[in-house]
Amino acid sequence: MSRPLVVAAHGCADPAGRTAIEECALAAGALVGVEPRVGYVDVCSPELRNVLVPGAVVVPLFLASGYHVRHDVPAAAAGVRDVVVTPAIGAVPAVVEALDSRLREAIGRNPVTRAVDAVILASAGSSQAGARAEVVDLGRLLGARIGLPVRAAYLSGPGPTVQDSAAGLRSDGLARLAVVSHLLAPGVFLARAHRLGSDVGAAAVTDGLAGHPAISTLVAARYAAAAMAAA
Repeated sequence: MSRPLVVAAHGCADPAGRTAIEECALAAGALVGVEPRVGYVDVCSPELRNVLVPGAVVVPLFLASGYHVRHDVPAAAAGVRDVVVTPAIGAVPAVVEALDSRLREAIGRNPVTRAVDAVILASAGSSQAGARAEVVDLGRLLGARIGLPVRAAYLSGPGPTVQDSAAGLRSDGLARLAVVSHLLAPGVFLARAHRLGSDVGAAAVTDGLAGHPAISTLVAARYAAAAMAAA
């Protein structure tokens, strides 16, 4: 019998955000032939702890390993027998592919170097230095793929803001900027990324990643690897 798939997510007050997360989970489940459950650690229901069942594989649908991944997800899983928790999404090629794809969609030109000089990679932000470092690592990978300078920025918490990164890039003579949203779904942070992108005169601001097939495929792969290892 297949292990249950539980997708753990942050939570969102915006119904469109929850729909995006749940559709990503459904797409991942379809790839592995398992009906997924989605549980949230904040803001909305159902809570993660209330959807966990014995033997589940939990895939944290978080782009970096911040506080929720390090504390809330393991705490919820600790009280349920034989639960396996995979790593969060992280700075991996699938995310680079999705970010690149969203940038090309937003710019509408290929290669993107014809339209912009540099990219600001806008992440939600985290109190965890390791999570912020993952965003910097991802920026390096994205920059290598698209052939443009990429600077990380954070929409909350410590670290450079979108405005800081825009000012730094323009001081280097890079005037045409795009803001690439390192975010999953519609909600407060994606709206903030679009607003700040407009404020700094960005040529484009990209949308969330949850609906990109590279992300659901990665969730499915994380589930399959964990289920096989636990068999």
